[in-house]
Amino acid sequence: MTSRAIEVSARLGRSLTIITGIAVLIWSSLEDSDAVLVTTLGTLSATTATIAIFSLPSMRERLPRGDLRTRAAIRGALIGALAAITTALLMLFKDLRHAHIFPDYPPGMMLETLEKLPIWALAGGLAGFGIGSLVMLGRDWAKVRRR
Repeated sequence: MTSRAIEVSARLGRSLTIITGIAVLIWSSLEDSDAVLVTTLGTLSATTATIAIFSLPSMRERLPRGDLRTRAAIRGALIGALAAITTALLMLFKDLRHAHIFPDYPPGMMLETLEKLPIWALAGGLAGFGIGSLVMLGRDWAKVRRR
């Protein structure tokens, strides 16, 4: 990875962290028990965490320089797995913050979210593989157009 790409990745990671933090603070103050919004925020948090993890210098040195599709699939699977975990944690955070007699997100709903971890990891891996394939196809197409 070039220094310019590392700089852009770090800037993107910082921006996403700020946006995610603001979104979570606004969402946690609302009286809402919608699963779609918390899942979206959980996925955004997982994406932010994955970008932060893979932008660490120690991670860049340890990761193999394999095929772009493979690397994208690994990152997508990590985002999918972390999405289930962060969604359940956000549900717990909101329940603890509001402290109602009847929680916004009951424990069964949190467990159901965690049970979806393998499926979400698989879906994330497949989505990452598809995105990596499209990027590689775009690069190949750009090379052909230059000729």
